[in-house]
Amino acid sequence: MLLFVAQTFAPPDYAVGTWYLRNGSQSHSGVQALKGAVTGPDIRCSYSGLSGEGDPLVADINGDGLNEIVFASYSPTTLWAFRGSDCGVLWSSSIGSTGWGTAAVGELNPSIPGLEVVATNWNGGVYAFRGTDGSLIWSRTLDSPYLQSSVVIADVDGDGYGEVFVHSTARIYMLRGTDGSTVWSFPLLGRYNSPAVYDVNLDSDYEVVAVDSSGTLWVFDARSGVVDYFVDIDTTEGSPAIADIDGDGSPDIVVGTKTGRVYAIDGLTDIVLWDVSIGMNNRAFPTIYDINDDGEVEVLIGDTDGDQVYALRGIDGSVLWSYSRERSYEQAMARKIGDIDDDGDIEIIITSYGSRTGTSPMFVVLNGRTGTPEWSYDIAGKGLEGASIGDVDNDGCMEIIVVSDWTSGVGLKVFDSATPVSDCGVIGQRDPLNASEASSGAVYLRTEWTGGGLAVETGRTVWLSVYSSDGRLVRRLRVSGRALLDLPEGVYILKVEGHNLSETVISR
Repeated sequence: MLLFVAQTFAPPDYAVGTWYLRNGSQSHSGVQALKGAVTGPDIRCSYSGLSGEGDPLVADINGDGLNEIVFASYSPTTLWAFRGSDCGVLWSSSIGSTGWGTAAVGELNPSIPGLEVVATNWNGGVYAFRGTDGSLIWSRTLDSPYLQSSVVIADVDGDGYGEVFVHSTARIYMLRGTDGSTVWSFPLLGRYNSPAVYDVNLDSDYEVVAVDSSGTLWVFDARSGVVDYFVDIDTTEGSPAIADIDGDGSPDIVVGTKTGRVYAIDGLTDIVLWDVSIGMNNRAFPTIYDINDDGEVEVLIGDTDGDQVYALRGIDGSVLWSYSRERSYEQAMARKIGDIDDDGDIEIIITSYGSRTGTSPMFVVLNGRTGTPEWSYDIAGKGLEGASIGDVDNDGCMEIIVVSDWTSGVGLKVFDSATPVSDCGVIGQRDPLNASEASSGAVYLRTEWTGGGLAVETGRTVWLSVYSSDGRLVRRLRVSGRALLDLPEGVYILKVEGHNLSETVISR
């Protein structure tokens, strides 16, 4: 049986069951490791009459053991908490003025019951709310308006208290989660640009990665705000995503630019691995994963001003496939990645604010191997934008949550299996090991608890990362086919670096 326990922070690489942050994780890779059984547009529940541009979030914010859905809407200017079971309103709170970016969930103060939610508004306002009832903990206004980036909550110093990262028009900030006061800030032009938080140099401490609209990518020490390094790129309104795209065991940074280029930068050495031109404006986060199960990672990105979605090979940026039909617009909230129907293939979820023809569906599921549609859904030609993948009803299987774009007012919808399911598993977990693959020396991941600890079998030599449930890198080790791990009590996420293999384990 697949077990889930409450987490206080998002895992750094990808979502596992929950979806605490924009694109699911601190790295913004857009991946949901939990499998599902969604094979078509079967709606579990919905809530009408709201619009926005952010991702809905999935987390147990009030500590009742059940996941809720959190969304900051443009109209009305409200932060919403919905019950995951039926989309009923748990609570709603004003965020002062228009909300554009995605909120974030995390533990700002362990003395407060439940988790906390941080949301922003157009006029530079930042608000922290209790997850139990939506009451305000603190608020402040940053130094400039037009705050359209998304929030990241991460515990970068390991004290159990989350810090808040947000990029305004003029500066990037690290705020104390307890009261919203500034720990550090740095002058950085931005509007749609959102930061990512990750251990990019493998020193077991977090860095903050952000881009300046004038054309520079910056990497800061997360605790102090000291600049580690910067890389000059083209003018950008994009946001970085982080993953190992070339299989060398170290993180890479991928970002799109306003001039239509996509850059891949080695996070450890700051060397530009490649840059390619694909379109007019790549404002959105890239999303990153091995979408065709060939052992190599791909980068997905959309053309803000057009209607193209590209799958680029992570090794060199060449085009694997492209899809053209729906207007991707910012693609800031689309291109989520997961095995949504438990068929062994990765699917790509696209939401759209419109289409070239005026008749195309506004929600499309693509096959990751080929880029061809598997199924789609249209809401009377009205647009969708925000999307996430998470276990809203606590059945051990993921659901898809979408929200309308900033004008259509369609509201929130949850797509689920047409029939009851449970315990769908995690990508790479409990998949039957092909005998021929095992004998040929292919990489796989198999775990078993023994009297001496957790026995891990990988087939051949790999790098294995072990994360705690709060997103911290606990251990990184080289496994020569087999290893025995002694893990303290807790929940851990194991990931084979450079491969589409991960597993959640519980040590008791």
